[in-house]
Amino acid sequence: MNFIEKLQNKPKKTRILILWISSGMVMIIIVTLWLVSFSRHAETKNINGALDETKLPSLWESFKQDFSSIKTNISAGLRDLNEQTTKLEELNEGQKTE
Repeated sequence: MNFIEKLQNKPKKTRILILWISSGMVMIIIVTLWLVSFSRHAETKNINGALDETKLPSLWESFKQDFSSIKTNISAGLRDLNEQTTKLEELNEGQKTE
């Protein structure tokens, strides 16, 4: 039997345990690779002295901009919905009079 068939024949508790252990291991590997690549990237920037002093918006400023954008989109959607409702009511009234 191959690995998959052996795994399918194990009890459910064992399969779930294997699932969580393998998921945890993959997560640890991915996070480790991410941290290593991040630290190397930061070292390269510091060594070259090319650390850009770009001004990134703060987290709060980003939230405010996102909220403003969401608010604008919702307002536009509500206006469109109101216009369509009005048109449907007019059509409905027109059909009732016929």
